[in-house]
Amino acid sequence: MTVTLNLHSVMIKSLSKIAVLVFCLAFLPTLAQSASKTGAALPDSITWNLTLEAALKLAADSGRHVIADFFTDWCKWCKVQDESTFTDARVIALGPRFYFARINAEVDTTNALRYGVNGYPTVILFDKTGAEVDRIVGYLRPEEFVATIEDYLEGIGTKAALETKSRENPQDLGLRFQLVMKYEGRGDFAMARAQIQQIMISDPDNNSKVTDKAMFELAVMDRKEKNWYKSIEGFRKFIKKFPGSKMREDAGTYIPWLYAKAGDKKQALKFYKEFLDEFSGSSQTGWVKDQIKILEAPADSNAAKTSG
Repeated sequence: MTVTLNLHSVMIKSLSKIAVLVFCLAFLPTLAQSASKTGAALPDSITWNLTLEAALKLAADSGRHVIADFFTDWCKWCKVQDESTFTDARVIALGPRFYFARINAEVDTTNALRYGVNGYPTVILFDKTGAEVDRIVGYLRPEEFVATIEDYLEGIGTKAALETKSRENPQDLGLRFQLVMKYEGRGDFAMARAQIQQIMISDPDNNSKVTDKAMFELAVMDRKEKNWYKSIEGFRKFIKKFPGSKMREDAGTYIPWLYAKAGDKKQALKFYKEFLDEFSGSSQTGWVKDQIKILEAPADSNAAKTSG
């Protein structure tokens, strides 16, 4: 589904990230010249460790950090990240400073559960002791990826840094919403919901432009917990309260998808068709039409697709 991961992109880019990008662009030619003089070759791809434990062991022995990529086989944006971000020279150039690990979250369920991974792709940055520095949930372009990793190493934009800033500026609802996303990305839904409650009490009319996003995330978390009907109710309340929100369209695709997950094919078809009527020019109409075809196909055909 095209809905989920596009909603959780990094919203605020700091000036330090721009500095990092300039540094990276300037540094790569210098690194290449240095490598040619010493006879050392720049890596042409990332060397992946097959287990997180192997990468953490190497990090402990060497003092490096670990970049761990949690993915699934069905995740569209995981594939995009594999084909664009992890093949980019700027990301590959991180190789001498880090160990990399790839973890299929549906195979290594133990580590996925241990680290609260609940969206894909999720990239976790670990320090040499195996402690999490922070994580990236969702796809990032190469330049954003490098800048975010560099920021995290400097303690910029991390959960810990945002918590400190929020304590110092409790009225800053933008900071609170950033914390919502940090907690949600770790599966700490209780802390995320506590922040959302504060946002909705402080700004019920969405003057801060984050209350609608916060209410949307309430329904997303119910979806992640597989509370299908509670999530449907949350999205319908969101649409009623914030009909003009930029996320209105996404809520419109979530509702029928959730009905389908709950086994209510009739309601799923109803709301998918209503979506096509309301958002005929949407980029998601192709996906919606595919879902309608699947739901309208004979039961044995759906079974064959599922088993295949």
